[in-house]
Amino acid sequence: MDKEINRIRINRLYSENNFFDEIVFHDGVNLILGEKYDNSSVKGRKTNGVGKSMSIEFLDFCFLSDYDKSRIAKIPKEVFDVEEYVMLDLDIGDDAVTIKRNRKEADKPIIIRNGKAVSFEKIQDAREYLTGLIFSKLNGKQVPSFRNLFSILMRDERSEFTDIIKCHDLTKRIPDDLSAHLFMLGCSLESYRNSLDTIKEIEGTTKIISENKKELTQGGQKKISDVRAELNALEDELQKMEDAIESFKTNETFDSMEAEIVELENLLDQLRKRQKALRHDYEKIRRMPKPEQVDENEIELVYNQFKNDLGNAVVKSLTEVVGFKNKIEEFQRTLVNQKARELENQLKAIAEQIRILDDEYSEKLKVIDKKGVLKNLKTSLKIYETKKDALSHTKYLFDEYEKNDKKKKVLKLQKTQAIMKIDEEIEKNSEIIHSFINTILEIHESIMGNKECSFDIQTIDNARSKTPVVLNLRIYDDGSHSVDRTKVFIYDMALLFNQYTRQRHPLFLVHDNIFDVDQDTLVQCLNYVYKQEEQFQDFQYILTLNRDKIENEERRKLIKMDIDEHQVAIFTKERKFLKRNYQEN
Repeated sequence: MDKEINRIRINRLYSENNFFDEIVFHDGVNLILGEKYDNSSVKGRKTNGVGKSMSIEFLDFCFLSDYDKSRIAKIPKEVFDVEEYVMLDLDIGDDAVTIKRNRKEADKPIIIRNGKAVSFEKIQDAREYLTGLIFSKLNGKQVPSFRNLFSILMRDERSEFTDIIKCHDLTKRIPDDLSAHLFMLGCSLESYRNSLDTIKEIEGTTKIISENKKELTQGGQKKISDVRAELNALEDELQKMEDAIESFKTNETFDSMEAEIVELENLLDQLRKRQKALRHDYEKIRRMPKPEQVDENEIELVYNQFKNDLGNAVVKSLTEVVGFKNKIEEFQRTLVNQKARELENQLKAIAEQIRILDDEYSEKLKVIDKKGVLKNLKTSLKIYETKKDALSHTKYLFDEYEKNDKKKKVLKLQKTQAIMKIDEEIEKNSEIIHSFINTILEIHESIMGNKECSFDIQTIDNARSKTPVVLNLRIYDDGSHSVDRTKVFIYDMALLFNQYTRQRHPLFLVHDNIFDVDQDTLVQCLNYVYKQEEQFQDFQYILTLNRDKIENEERRKLIKMDIDEHQVAIFTKERKFLKRNYQEN
């Protein structure tokens, strides 16, 4: 069986100005080790934090990972210059490729293919370019995206290796995408992607239905069936109003009377407003207190007092003073009474005008008010328009609800049909899947000492599931932290070494700190990988490992692999990957 995609062979990771020592990779197993350098101090014995994982971050950076989500973005610029190019030499099929990328312009990588450089303005364009190189033999066929493929070739250490599908940082809510898995198992991706698109469309349609239903039922206070009944009643009411208006409009007197009736309504409105204002003023005058009257005896007392004090300065007689007081009081009464009479006359005149206009208005409306529908043309038209708008909005919502409800049923049928096609793909590739299962059983027996494990692919068609396919791998005594990591190791190795899946595999795999497992399992995993070097000469397995985890086993020669021969980089507290101590930002 010919290989369907081009192999990726990693040759060298380095930086333009040697900010870190270059790492040269070879075929087979490539170990990046964290090693003690001084047993006499605690610091010298530690092998964590020396740069093993950071070197893998740089490798992934060159493979166009999201910069802002990587630890590289947290390196202080004084430790690693943002303009420094990180470079990766590799072969993709027959093409010699160098990928150059720096932090300052992380979204503008440079790819040199067979000596010809291509600069990219967008990271996605560069990813698609590499996708074309890897899948050049599969033109026209749907293939996994570049980063989706790399998600299972270089699992994020923050995935904690808990699941064969979840390859990303567990704190990020990244939807499961089985494209790369199904592709390697020989399945066409068309039906799978169609089903994913349909599921997303169903989710969007369900949201619209929910929002429409909430508004139509006033937050669930009534049933959707009641809304239909209310619409019918409102439509009937509007029809009657419309018939009355149309009846009036078809009357031969309509053209001559329409303007007159509207003008009368406006005049009546104005007169009634004026009448209301005058009544208010009139009542204010009636409620005014009467002018205060001063007693003549009190005036006489005051007059005599001033006369005694002022003598000849007071020249007016008491009679003249009292007369002047009476004139003032009479003037005040005259003013108030005159204003009241004016308001009374105005109110009488307005009342007469309203009576006359109202009679005229009534006479004109007799022509159109036979059934009592149009009591007031202006008001009736306003009510009609308001009800019409309400009906239009409710009817639109209800039509949208029914349309999307029908659409959802169609989409669910399409989803079911797409899932049936996936079932057909699974059945079509049953030989590959069966062979893959046998490979898993063999690896499991090699590591765990038995074949007490299982693997299956199942489609799932229910409303809650956001993926139409599940891959289920169970191994002996799984469920614990260390055994789940072993499960991921077995699965990834099966994809790499099964005779069928490796035809669609780039044939390189990176595991960063996967072996947080018991010592016996670690030894068996390393011995299994070493054995594959005898059978396959065309793969690369890159593994980070703390040397102290295997010291005893090395000494007892339980590990068959020569660790020194397979190491490609060694980092210690004294000799770190980036050659200095720093704190991530």
